Amino acid sequence: MRLGLRLLVFALPACLACDGPSGAGDAGDAAADVIDAGSDAYQPIGVRCDQPTAAPAPPWTPDDAGAPLHPPIVVSSGGPALKNPALVAITFDGDAYRDPLEDFVASVGCTSYWRAIGADYGIGDAYAGGVAHFASAPASVTGPDVANFIRAEVAKKTIPYPAPDETIFVIFYPATTDVVLPSGAHSCTGFHAFHYETTLIDGHLAPYALVPRCSDDFTKLTAGASHEIVEAATDPFPGSKPAYLAPEPNGLAWGLAFGGEVADMCELNDDAAFVPSDYPFTVQRSWSSAAPFHGHDPCVPSVITYFAAAPVLTDTIAYGQATTTGVALALNASTSIDLKLVADGAWTTPIGVAVEDAEHDFGAQPALTFSLSAAQGNAGDTLTLGITRTGTNASLGVEPFLIHATSQGVTRSWWALVGDP
Repeated sequence: MRLGLRLLVFALPACLACDGPSGAGDAGDAAADVIDAGSDAYQPIGVRCDQPTAAPAPPWTPDDAGAPLHPPIVVSSGGPALKNPALVAITFDGDAYRDPLEDFVASVGCTSYWRAIGADYGIGDAYAGGVAHFASAPASVTGPDVANFIRAEVAKKTIPYPAPDETIFVIFYPATTDVVLPSGAHSCTGFHAFHYETTLIDGHLAPYALVPRCSDDFTKLTAGASHEIVEAATDPFPGSKPAYLAPEPNGLAWGLAFGGEVADMCELNDDAAFVPSDYPFTVQRSWSSAAPFHGHDPCVPSVITYFAAAPVLTDTIAYGQATTTGVALALNASTSIDLKLVADGAWTTPIGVAVEDAEHDFGAQPALTFSLSAAQGNAGDTLTLGITRTGTNASLGVEPFLIHATSQGVTRSWWALVGDP
């Protein structure tokens, strides 16, 4: 999530960049168990990332081998991504999780997890850039306060600044600190984490990721931190020089509800948070661009065969000043579209399909009703989806809906829009 994105209240299906789905694993809890015995007992469980020497490969660009139906690519808005970020952890005295959090920040950037995400966006290894300890945290802090705090402390050299334009500051506030955004949203009720940028005294831009203490569950802290660190690397300056900020125009629907940055695009998946086989902390999967283009699971690293119910969208509809693919349908009219059941390779298990009006994610009343020619099918089948439009979302001007495909206990969802003809 970037600061300034539409914020969702805690009760919605997914909190922002935090509170990952169940099944996150308990390796992070193992780190917490160690720290419960006393800070002197903690021994790092991650492999510290030293400063990398290899230059990252250039960002992936589409070729002519894309799958006929694929989820959208997250495209660059022209700003830079970070090449080899230095990660600096900022913590406060009295934090029982200080040691394992600093261990996590120092070790996440040279893992297979990090490399699977960063490779598409021209990002190489991130490395441990140091730590900063402060005695106490304020009871309340605003977004601008955080930016000013980082700026002042870097100038005083109390916060390390190892790489101009390539340093990400990762700040962990305690539960006693209420973070308030300019919109009036409060941490842990209106949002769970964010990243943004500040301008340092020397004029350099510096991205930062902020993770409030919304839970004592250590796995949720590292899952939320990984979400924001990844986005701070792929979209470090969203206010002034946005980079990988949103999906391609024909995939606009995917970014409307929860944001279009690369971690936002995966946070709804029920297996978004996980413990990699070769890394002891819980992290969150993030969006690849090459993977969905070639028909693979867009949320990487993936351990399942990808499958989906893909709508065949042939209409162009308006959304604000932009246009995107969707279903053109007048108020009180009905139509039907094809749903293709697709899979990456052999998939013999039946795929269940359900369709949901997503207006509730925008605080609006349902505006669509649906019918399906069948409730399930097999990869390669085509189902018919009937749609009736009964209302209009006054704030969006379009009606979003979700197509859920479920098989072997895993659900993959596809966003789409109904708009005026």
